Amino acid sequence: MATFLAVAMFSALLWIMYLFFNSPFGDLDRETLAKLPRELLELLRKAPIDTQLEFFAIIVFGGVHFWYARRASKYERLHLDYSGISYKSPLPDAFRSLQPDWSVQWSHVREVRIVVPKVMFHPNLAVLEIDAGPIKKKLQALQWSAVDSEGKTEARSVPWRESFLSGMGGSREREKTLRAVEESAIVRYAGQAGVKVATGVGSVSGFALESHRHALVATVLALFLLSYAIFDFALYEESYAVEPPWVLFALGGATAVLVGMLWLASAGVPRAETLGLSLLLGGMVGLALYPGLLRLNEATDSEGLRDYEYRLTAYVVFSPVDSRLPGLEFPSYKDYWRQFALGTTHQFELRKGGLGFYQVNLAPVRAKMREYLTSGKLPS
Repeated sequence: MATFLAVAMFSALLWIMYLFFNSPFGDLDRETLAKLPRELLELLRKAPIDTQLEFFAIIVFGGVHFWYARRASKYERLHLDYSGISYKSPLPDAFRSLQPDWSVQWSHVREVRIVVPKVMFHPNLAVLEIDAGPIKKKLQALQWSAVDSEGKTEARSVPWRESFLSGMGGSREREKTLRAVEESAIVRYAGQAGVKVATGVGSVSGFALESHRHALVATVLALFLLSYAIFDFALYEESYAVEPPWVLFALGGATAVLVGMLWLASAGVPRAETLGLSLLLGGMVGLALYPGLLRLNEATDSEGLRDYEYRLTAYVVFSPVDSRLPGLEFPSYKDYWRQFALGTTHQFELRKGGLGFYQVNLAPVRAKMREYLTSGKLPS
């Protein structure tokens, strides 16, 4: 399930980027694909310095994460016997202080607690808390696979592929995970050494969102609003020509929080879940209002888009020739507009919808930007 969701989200992101920017490389035939790395490097070279730093940070973070996952599957170990438990870090000696080796005798351990989260459950989030007085350690409960060697049990880290392919589940899956943790080698050795093991039933027997119809409906509604806000914001070609009504978004979200609390509390949803779901629902309503008002303003417009003349008075700042129109500012396009001299005039498409505010059509601007980025020449 987790793999499916990750692939679906990544595919949706690529689809949105293609619709939003079209293809800056033209038709992706074999010859174009061969030139693709060079074109990507050229686009990155022309990008703002903050974009370059962000891209570099993503590459570095991904590389470090992949390197650590590979080393953990090869070198991270737990050694278990009837006297105690010891941990071997996968980090090289130079970085071992960031995640040092440790060992604990069973005779010093007061309790081993199994902690499985109630909400946003995933098997990889099941944790064993080892309480040895001043020494307290946490281990992922199902991360390890056991290998018997020389009378001891050596537990190796599960490869990242197996961990990634673990699915998400509801209350039945949580109970199944709890049983698996109770039967794991770590818990078994602790029990045989006389250490108290808290089974963690209280951690998993709480309220499950999917078990209550109203809570489930509220969750699905919040996810629907989030999906709408993301997709419509990415796909819609028009944006606010004036300052967005942030106060209205906040009021809409606050109203949704109040309505959600009254609704869920009257339906018998527990207090903590009522508060959390109401806040989530209110936040998603406020977020969805951003593109939603643009759509409503367009739907109530009787005149359609019209061309207006603007003068570039400062970089990314445009002043209207007609003083009755709002000024425009494009901070996200500053590198493109710097190609033009101050005082030059430009045409922009605006509409004034039934809600009374102006919004600007960005499709022509983005088309000219794509032409500039692909040709390297200043468009007329």
